[in-house]
Formats: sequence, structure tokens, C-alpha cells
Amino acid sequence: MPEGLPVHHRAVNVDGSVLETLWPSANPHCPACIAAQGAGAHYFDKVFAPNAPTATIAKLISEDLGFCSRHGRVLAADAKHAKAVAQSFRAATERILPLLHQSVTDERCERLFFRSARRCPACSAEEAAAAKALTPIRKRWMQTMEPLGTVALLCEPHFQMFTAQLPVEPRGHAIRQYLDVLAIANQDMERAPDAGLPRALALLGYASVPHQTDALQRVNGGDAHMPIEDILDNPDVCPICEAMGAAHTHWLEGLRWAVENEAAGCLWLFAPCCKHHVFDASQLGRPDWLARIAALALSGMAEQSRQQLANIIRILALADQPRPSWYKPRHRRRKASNSTGLHLAKDKRFVLRCQGCEAEAVALEQASAAFLDLMHHTRYRNLLAHGYGLCLDHLVHVLPVASPNLIRPFLGQLHTNRLEALRNALADPSGAPGRERDAVRRFRGWSVAHQHA
Repeated sequence: MPEGLPVHHRAVNVDGSVLETLWPSANPHCPACIAAQGAGAHYFDKVFAPNAPTATIAKLISEDLGFCSRHGRVLAADAKHAKAVAQSFRAATERILPLLHQSVTDERCERLFFRSARRCPACSAEEAAAAKALTPIRKRWMQTMEPLGTVALLCEPHFQMFTAQLPVEPRGHAIRQYLDVLAIANQDMERAPDAGLPRALALLGYASVPHQTDALQRVNGGDAHMPIEDILDNPDVCPICEAMGAAHTHWLEGLRWAVENEAAGCLWLFAPCCKHHVFDASQLGRPDWLARIAALALSGMAEQSRQQLANIIRILALADQPRPSWYKPRHRRRKASNSTGLHLAKDKRFVLRCQGCEAEAVALEQASAAFLDLMHHTRYRNLLAHGYGLCLDHLVHVLPVASPNLIRPFLGQLHTNRLEALRNALADPSGAPGRERDAVRRFRGWSVAHQHA
């Protein structure tokens, strides 16, 4: 078959009808993911080029508090752009210092010095590249609305981006077709999990099955989870970053227990469904576990799509529009007998919210509350003063809710001193090696336990 020619994949629906869609076999990866990866691969070469204006990237760094841990690790290890990184972060620090002072002295803390919806600049560039790649795909599909073809290759996050710009009725048409794609992927996983896993991961946003890193060793090693008060005087880490790193390891331990003890039926309580946490699950080192987790994520994606379709039907009904041609009512399954009901209920669970993301969100609030409680005591404030302090990302999170008469001024002065020292180190041409890495982590840190993940 000539390269690039699509091939048919068939699957049987629950009612016996045949599902068909087109999956181009030459390049079975999401085109938006490919565009985003290309933009991300060259992002630092572009913004830290010798002729690139420092003010532009410095403004983004100061407004968005640097880069996410994924891009931050890449930048911290990038010796090629060390000088430009130092200059940019020094300029960003200059922008932050007066705003930090103003936010501390405002009695009601109304003048927050960073927007609440912060985005990693590199992630934003990847998202913009994906959106640009989706524009011609959306235009071609709108002309025919025929079986999805190239659109069937989109991962679920980029498919959501694709449909977000469609009118209501065509959006429902696209979601209906994408449900068929998910059904085929689910049936492939049921028939042959090993063979179906690459396609399932592609729908989650992966170009290939992830390789194992050190996460399995961390979980198997049983790293002790230190209380936050024991980390305050650590000179190298943000205590809230470390607490969240410990919570992440704890979640991985729970996930491993759930997949090891299948009879307990608790996998849905720990299962991830976002790209980043499915990657973390892959680091447990068992392809059969990853297949089960991916299958659960696919089921959740399908259920979300069905809920979106139901909402679109309601919108069309309220507008007195007839039911569209693509509408297919959901068929209720017959109740299982008592002998098999428990087994089916366990196997048919799905996850609508990533439990890894939920664990991190809970850990952030718990760690922040514990940190602020400790700061009421002189002993713990002294410990923090001898330690690293907070990364700016977590400082921004706790500062608005800190006590305005005691904790907020203390944190403001402490981190003003830290930023002034960082600014001076970055301005020194003969400064200590690794100062650029320290700057990246000072803005938006990550735990030491996960810095090589």
C-alpha cells in the first residue's frame, strides 16, 4: 500500500452494528502533538538566542513565575544558553522585587503581584503551535464532515481543542465520530492489550510507550515522607515542593497497591487519566499495569464525550432544533445476574478526573495550611530563615492568606533578601556555577526527589 494511504479499522458496537473509521497508517500520531513537540524542542533556542530581546522573555518569566518543572529541568541543564538565562532571570527579578514589596505592605493584600492563571511560557508556545496545526484540519473537516480521517489521530486533549472552535451541531457530529474512535481503541485493548496499548497511549498524547526512569526505584525504595517542619531549615529545597513530592510518591504507592491487588477493585480510586500522570504510572515498570490504567483512562474519555453529547442535545432541544442525524440514544444494558453483577460493576468503572491531579491539589492545600500554621511560631520562622525559603510559585500561593501583621511581612522580607542575593549572583560575570539552575528553581521549584524524573 502506498505510504500515507489510509486503511480501514473495524469494530463492532454493543448493539451489533459495525463501526468504521479511517486511521492513516503511515503516521499514527497526533499531528497537533507533533507540532507542539517541534515548538517545544526549539523554544529555548528561539527565546534565548543572542539577538533575542531580553525584556520579552523576562516579562513572561516574571508574570508566569518561570517555567514548569518539565521545561525547567531542561533549561536548568542547558549550558548553551547559560548567559542569556542569567540575564533574563536577573531582569525578571528586578521586575518582581518592587511588586513583592507592594503586595506585602497592602493591608488587604489586594495588589497581588502575579495573575492567578499562570502558564509556563514554553507550554503556552506548544499550545499555540498545536492550535495553529489544528486550524487547517478543522477547515477541511468542516467542508465535508465525513468520517474523521486525520482527526481520528488527534489525542483527546487536542481533540477537545479542535471541537472548542466548532459550532454546536458540528461539534456534536465530531464528538459522535470520535466516540467511535474510542470504541475501537477500547475493543483493541480488550482483545490484545499489548497490541492495543500504543494506540491507547497515542490517544492520551504519547508518541510511543514511555521509558522507565527512577520513579519505580523511588516507590520500591520506600522513601520516608518527612514532616514539613523537618524540611524548613533545608538550604536547598522549598518545603512545600518537598511536601508535594512526598504526596506524589504516596499516590504512586497507592496506585501500585491498587493494581497489585486487583480483587480489591480500588484502581479507580488512584487511576490517572491525564497525560502527565499516566506517564508517572508507566514508571512503575509493568506493561500489564499500564494497559489496565490506559484502558480505564479510555473509558473515562468515552464517558466524558457521551456527557458532552448529552449536553449538546439539550442545547439543541432548548433552541427548538430537531435532533441531528448523528444522534444515537444510549441503550440501557440489561441488569447482570447476581452471580456476575459485582464483577461487571468493578470492571466497568471509569475515571472522569485524574486522581494524580486530585492528589496534588489536595497536597498543595494541606502543605500550605501546615506551613502557615508553623509560621506562627518563632522557632519555625527561625528555621525557615536559615533554610531555602519558598519558591516564588508557592510564595504567591500562601502570601494572600498569610497573617498580615506577622507572617506576611516576615515572608516578604525573607524572600526579598533571597531575591536580592539571586539578582546579585546573576549579575556577577564570574558568579558561582549553577546560578542559572538556582534561578530556574527559585521561580518555580520541584522536589529533589523528582528532579531527575
